[in-house]
Amino acid sequence: MSDIISTSYIQSALQTLLFVNDSLDETQKRTSSGSAIGSPSDNASYWSVANSMTSDTKILSSVSDALSLGASKVDAAYSAVSSSIDIVNQIMSHLTTAKEDGVDKATVNQTISGLKSNLTSLIKSASFGSDNWLYNTSPAEAGEKSVPAYFQRSVTGAVSLSYVTFDATNSSLVDTADASRGLLTGDIDAAALSSDGSGSPARYYYLLDAGSTIGATGSPIELTEDTTSAQVDDMISVMSSIQQRLTTLGATLGTMSNRIDTQTSFVQNLSDVFDESVSRLVDANMEEESTKLSAYQAKQDLSSQILGMANSHLQSLATLFR
Repeated sequence: MSDIISTSYIQSALQTLLFVNDSLDETQKRTSSGSAIGSPSDNASYWSVANSMTSDTKILSSVSDALSLGASKVDAAYSAVSSSIDIVNQIMSHLTTAKEDGVDKATVNQTISGLKSNLTSLIKSASFGSDNWLYNTSPAEAGEKSVPAYFQRSVTGAVSLSYVTFDATNSSLVDTADASRGLLTGDIDAAALSSDGSGSPARYYYLLDAGSTIGATGSPIELTEDTTSAQVDDMISVMSSIQQRLTTLGATLGTMSNRIDTQTSFVQNLSDVFDESVSRLVDANMEEESTKLSAYQAKQDLSSQILGMANSHLQSLATLFR
């Protein structure tokens, strides 16, 4: 009877100890790595989904970086346009002053020339890296500028990017290849802006001379003692048109900046959602695993103690029969 009991206890304790050792090893792995699913063998479906979402998170990180870079370019352009509007308003103010009797037009022109130099300088400096959306030095048109805004993954796994775009061709302020492509270097017909709607004959003026390969053909906006009141009126009309177009450009850039900011916030939030989803799929519940670890260690100790007691019992029986 003693042999039967002892053998039963020993078999049960050994089975428990083997099970506990295996479970303890798995729990220790999850506790040390922090992952419940570390390979496809743990759960192929969850591992595949988590791996795909981790890849998407990395793409989102790249998109977020691109958005930050694009935002910097837009901010640089917007700042230059905003400052340009201020300078244009000042030039209009000085031209208005020049219409008054007794005003020294040469002195006023010196002030206007200084403002024009400042305007050229700030547009040149409106670049981020080597990209300037307002100052074109290429023989070709400035073209369309784009910023990656989001990516989509199709059901087949193919990834495509969507972009926020900006038409720099129609927004260049200065063009050193062809003056007509720049708002501030190209000719503007004052007659076409006339309030009487006559539009004839054409009277062309331009604000800045950037030394373009193909230059403007009209008259520069500048004053001499021979400048007539009618000519000053034409210049003011042209400057007003420039001011309106700069305002429209500033509004476009502002809208683009807001869109990029919104998209940046969305991409960051989506990235956080992906991280949280991956965590739910593969990360171990550390509180639960710690509880299991303590329980398995207790079972391991208890099984070892039972085996020790059984061995002692068998040794005692063997002593009696000697």
